Amino acid sequence: MVNLNFLRQDLTQSVGVYLLYYYGDFSMYGIIKDANYQECCLPIYVGKAASSGRRTGKQTAGTSLYGRLLDHRKSIQSVENLKIEDFRFKVALMDMDLVSVSWGEAVLIRHFNPIWNWEISGFGIHDPGSGRAGQKRSIWDQLHPGRTFAAKLSVGNSPIDLNILSAKIFQHCQAVKEKLGCPLRD
Repeated sequence: MVNLNFLRQDLTQSVGVYLLYYYGDFSMYGIIKDANYQECCLPIYVGKAASSGRRTGKQTAGTSLYGRLLDHRKSIQSVENLKIEDFRFKVALMDMDLVSVSWGEAVLIRHFNPIWNWEISGFGIHDPGSGRAGQKRSIWDQLHPGRTFAAKLSVGNSPIDLNILSAKIFQHCQAVKEKLGCPLRD
C-alpha cells in the first residue's frame, strides 16, 4: 500500500485497476477510517486505467495507472476538506487487454461497493468542457468543494442534504464493512 504522495514512475507504462483507501479525519468518513485502522479493508474508490480505443477495439497506449492516480492526487489536493496524506492506494497490473481491465474494475466495484463509486458520484470525472456547461455539479464536488472546473457548474435545484448523505454513507459503509469482515477498532 502506497501513499498518493509517492506515485512511482514505473506505473507510467502500466494499465490495470486500483483501489484508494482513506485514513483521514473527515467526519462523514469516520467509519471508513475505522475499517482501515489495522489493514486496508474498505476502499473509498475503485478505478481503472485502460488502453485507449475501447469503443473502436483499436488498442493503443491510453491512460496509465500513473496518469490516472496523478489526476486523483490533483483532485484531492485541490479540495478544501481532504488531505492527500490521508490516502493510500493499491494497484493490480493487468495486460493491455481491453476487456480484462474493465472487467477487473467492475468485479472490484461489485465486491467492495466503495462509497465514491456508489453514493458519492463524481470523483473520477474530468472538466466537462465548454460544450457541456449546463452539466450539474456532482455530489462529490458539492461535498468536497475546490476543483476549479466544478465551481463553474450549477448545483441546480438539488443541493445535497448533509444529514441525509451522512446517514447514507454510514449505513452503506457499515453494511459493506460487515460483509467484508473488516476488523473492529479497539
